[in-house]
Amino acid sequence: MAESLGHKATTGAIWASIDRFGIMVLQFVVNLILARLLLPQDFGAVGMLAIFIAVSQVLIDGGFGSALIQKKEPTQTDYSTILFWNIGFSSVLYLILFICAPVISEFFSMPILSDVLRVMGLSLIINSVFGIQKNRLQKQLAFKLIAIMELSSYVIGAVVAITLAYYGFGVWSLVAMQIVSGLTSVLTLWLITHWLPSICFSLASMKELFGFGGFILAAGLLQEICKNLQGIIIGRKFSATEMGYFSQAYKLDQIACYSIPQVIVQVMYPVYSSIQDDKQRLIEILSMNIRVISFLIFPILSMLILIGEPLIQFLYGEKWLPSVPYFQVLCVGGFFICLQNVNFYAVAAVGKSKQLFFWSFYKWGFLILALLVGMVFGMYGILWGMVLSNFNIYAVNAYLAARNVGMKLRLQTKCLLPITIATTIAFAIGYACLFYVGSFIMGAIAFLAVYISICFLFHYKAMKESLLLIERLIHRT
Repeated sequence: MAESLGHKATTGAIWASIDRFGIMVLQFVVNLILARLLLPQDFGAVGMLAIFIAVSQVLIDGGFGSALIQKKEPTQTDYSTILFWNIGFSSVLYLILFICAPVISEFFSMPILSDVLRVMGLSLIINSVFGIQKNRLQKQLAFKLIAIMELSSYVIGAVVAITLAYYGFGVWSLVAMQIVSGLTSVLTLWLITHWLPSICFSLASMKELFGFGGFILAAGLLQEICKNLQGIIIGRKFSATEMGYFSQAYKLDQIACYSIPQVIVQVMYPVYSSIQDDKQRLIEILSMNIRVISFLIFPILSMLILIGEPLIQFLYGEKWLPSVPYFQVLCVGGFFICLQNVNFYAVAAVGKSKQLFFWSFYKWGFLILALLVGMVFGMYGILWGMVLSNFNIYAVNAYLAARNVGMKLRLQTKCLLPITIATTIAFAIGYACLFYVGSFIMGAIAFLAVYISICFLFHYKAMKESLLLIERLIHRT
């Protein structure tokens, strides 16, 4: 069974990587094109509405998706019940957003937001249709099918968005991309799986799954509200243009600090759940994941801080240069973001969703306080408040992993310390080279040379594990 599970996990990692990095590359290219065709305020308008869509999406899922993955053997009745629930509840939420859209647009003093929200809200119903099917495939570690579905749907949505942006449709090109991608996902998923729900609705299934998923729902709801709260603050206190700069910087930062860790988390959550009773094995896998993520992500974020200005100017053009300092500050927070979910899902896998829920009040309450205090100092106060909150969230999740999984904080520190030291030394040398030579390229080269040299000379375990993982992925492809 161990070999079978390992084979499925490795194969899943391959396709999850293809999916995640394929989407990442596509998003990068599409965003680059759209950034040159659209104005910052177009991105800002969509960013202001993100919280309403994100919160509604969490409510629709209701934690049932995580509960279905955590349950060892979910039934056809379980999947069918949650599918019909999602469709009905998403329709109700869309109606609420449709009615409230004029009030929301008035709050931000942007009349166009009313129509934009009413169209964007349709994505809630669309996402509710294919969400449960995707959960079924994740449970089966069928990441190949998920990759095919998500990549193909994104390409089609992107083509539509770029075409509309070229012909001057502005913010509507961004809205169209969401709707078209969602509809294509639904169609592709049904064509690939041929899965149909049973005509049934079981209150017993709802009650059982909500017992676990209810706390995931509450934690996720609070998380999404607080994660997107800065959008409301920036949109209300500043302007759509300022929101656009922040939104673009945030997207680029998320590619670096979120994509690779998400591949590992996406694959490992079902694996964590399957070995939830073997704490020692769970700790070993969790330790390896922390080392690999930090080895890969820490140097990437450091490099981006060094070359942020020429990178954004080259990619998006001179009109986006005001977003450079925002991007650099967000990259600092990325050091903590990349490690948050590894601990979170390890705790969820052992069935401790109740603790995750109660601790979320503290985590997100801390974020709200940091943002409220930070806004007094303007945009940079908000950004540094986010960084401080990112560290706090990581610390809480690490504590919960220590308490419930047995992954002691001392062990986490031991996993992270070598990479942190190597990254710090390499960054200091790279920055000094940049400062005295005045060349971003030389600074980046110096950083990479020093980082790789330290890891190689001191035989870092994280380097060996990362290279071994890459080698296995290559051979299996």
